[in-house]
This record gives sequence, structure tokens and C-alpha cells, in this order.
Amino acid sequence: MLETVRQGEVDWTGDNPFIYLKTDPKGEWSSLSLFFRIALSSHGRGNAILVLERPYEPEANGATRLCITDNRPLAKYLIAEFVKKFGLFRPSAKMLDEIRVIDGASFKTEADYPNRHAELAFNHAQGVEVTMVWEKLGKAFAVDVPPEKSQTTIHEMFSVFQPAAQAHVIVNGKRILGATVERDFFGGRAQSAALAYSETWVRS
Repeated sequence: MLETVRQGEVDWTGDNPFIYLKTDPKGEWSSLSLFFRIALSSHGRGNAILVLERPYEPEANGATRLCITDNRPLAKYLIAEFVKKFGLFRPSAKMLDEIRVIDGASFKTEADYPNRHAELAFNHAQGVEVTMVWEKLGKAFAVDVPPEKSQTTIHEMFSVFQPAAQAHVIVNGKRILGATVERDFFGGRAQSAALAYSETWVRS
């Protein structure tokens, strides 16, 4: 029975869906957005949405770059120890160090499965509202990524992904420019947006 137990510390487990958009299908990513719903971590439970518009332009006037959360220490930990190590975010490490973090947010889920799934975050006192929307959800599949192939290289990562045919992000009523694009994704092809359920990072 012991061989069925994974060795190592569970750093966090929860949901971690994403939406990556391009304004030019052949160009760089124009925005990178993540949602976290953490059920267990050393910083407790919590939620966060991170939106990084024009992530590879250090001086992009007017670009939306924020993290809205209900647990600031958890959000800062996720950015520092995980997001900065995710491949698409690595060139934006300095930007992530300086990103605006809005605490005290409320979160809400809206779902019309499998047509639409939305995660909303808002702090009306600070005038911030963010919505991430995934539409036309496809077939879910499970992955087990060994440490040497994971984004951090020190964690085994488990998750259940459900790709979306299309997705978008809205910040304060304004839709972030861009659309999803088809790309390689765990041995297949999928659009650059998916729900990620029960994502678990086990430190090897």
C-alpha cells in the first residue's frame, strides 16, 4: 500500500485555469491570465486572478497588470515561487515583482456546463472587477508531470485539464484584446485556454 503514496511535501492543491491571448496569431502573447482557487497551502486557502497584458513590453503605457486576491500572502507566494517559473512568464519576472496586488476581493463562479464557465473577482472599494470566461469546453484529461518536466523542475504536478474552444478576459468592463490560438498541449492540440482542476504540486 505504501508504494501508492507519493513522497514529498504538497506545496499546494486547488484549481489553476488559464487564458493566454494573442492579437496577432503569429506574434508574441499579448496577455497572460491565471486564476487560482487554492484549497490547501502553507499560506492557507484563497483565490487570486492575475492579468498581465503586453507581458513582454517593460514600458507598456495603459497595459493592465494586476493581481486581485482575498489572501495577499498566498498570492505573493504563488507569484514568487510558481508563476515566475512558468515558461511563458519567465521573461516577465521583474514585471511580476512590481505587479499591483489588490487584496480584500470577493470571488464568484458562474457556470453553464459545458457552454460557459466564468470566474469573477471584485473589490468595489478600489474600483476593480475582473472576469475570466471559458466557452465551449472540451473533453477533460488527466496529467502526471514528473519533476524534471514540470515548470519548476522540483515538483511533480498532477492536474485535470479541460480545454476551451474560446475564452476572454474583462477588466473593469473592458475586454482585453486578443484571442486564443491553437497550440501543442500535452501531446495534442488545443486552444490556449483551459480549466485546470485539482492541480497539485508535490515537492520532490
